[in-house]
Amino acid sequence: MVPVVEHVTNLGIAAHALFIPVFLGLGLPLLAAFNVFSVAAWIGARVANRRRLDGLATLLMFVEVVSHAALACRVLGWNSGFHYYLIPIVPFLMFHDRLPTRAVVAGSAVVTATYLLLRAATIDVVPTAISPAVLRALEYGNIAIPLGALGVISIYFRFASMEAERAMESLAMTDALTRLPNRRRMRELLEAERVRCARGGRSFGVVLADIDAFKQINDTRGHDGGDHVLVELAAVLRGVLRGQDAVARWGGEEFLFLLPDTDLHGAGVVAEKLRVAVDCAQIAFEGRRVPIAMTFGVAMCARGATVDDAIQRADRALYSGKHAGKNQVVLESGDAIPMSAVS
Repeated sequence: MVPVVEHVTNLGIAAHALFIPVFLGLGLPLLAAFNVFSVAAWIGARVANRRRLDGLATLLMFVEVVSHAALACRVLGWNSGFHYYLIPIVPFLMFHDRLPTRAVVAGSAVVTATYLLLRAATIDVVPTAISPAVLRALEYGNIAIPLGALGVISIYFRFASMEAERAMESLAMTDALTRLPNRRRMRELLEAERVRCARGGRSFGVVLADIDAFKQINDTRGHDGGDHVLVELAAVLRGVLRGQDAVARWGGEEFLFLLPDTDLHGAGVVAEKLRVAVDCAQIAFEGRRVPIAMTFGVAMCARGATVDDAIQRADRALYSGKHAGKNQVVLESGDAIPMSAVS
């Protein structure tokens, strides 16, 4: 269902239902009868929209608006203002992303041609059945209703555009596989924390982790198995972190952690908790458990240090842990966190 169609059809039903008694009171039974058809067409468009028949809903609205404008202008003249109903059709078609481009172009061309033809054919038509004051009142009403419809269309597509922009920003900051923040987003978080630290905040921990023997997992379980492990592992890591911490997929099988307001020992303890959680994780693929282990390198970023420097120190600690047997936590000082640290 297209929400904007739902709102516009409600407005169309109400407007044409109101026109029925108005035209009967003015002694214009043809227009009153046509508005019975109009109400039915708008109800049909709403039903079609709810059934996800977007093309049918749009066609019903399009035919009703164009034919109603043509008939009303032919009977009451250009100055009655019924041609104004053609104007909202063009932006509605243009912003309707479910319509094919050819249909949008063709519909807009038909509306433009109808508008010009009505101008030429009805500009001199002066109805004798109603007074100039009533005609003027009709014109004002016929300005207000299309502008209301145009406002509904504009507001909806403004919100839709803003939502799409937010979604695109989120995609640009999120790893497509694990749904963790990506490298770009983590860079922003790290820089924001560095600025806060420079203004008098406490130092923060930077932890770089790598899955041990991940190539073997890909070789034995296939890349689908490797991807599954990464997704499940991301959930495990998120579940261990504190509320103020952040984790990002740094690249491949590497993860980077930001631990605000944490000294080196505290960051090491958090990293050991992460290591234990990964070691104990019950991750399975195609019914078979996949044993996972990770090695962690821990560094601090204090006032005056750069983020890149802290990451490099964490990377060196990680490299040291890999060469010392893997599945362990190594601080930038070269010390390994004992496995009893979180017991």
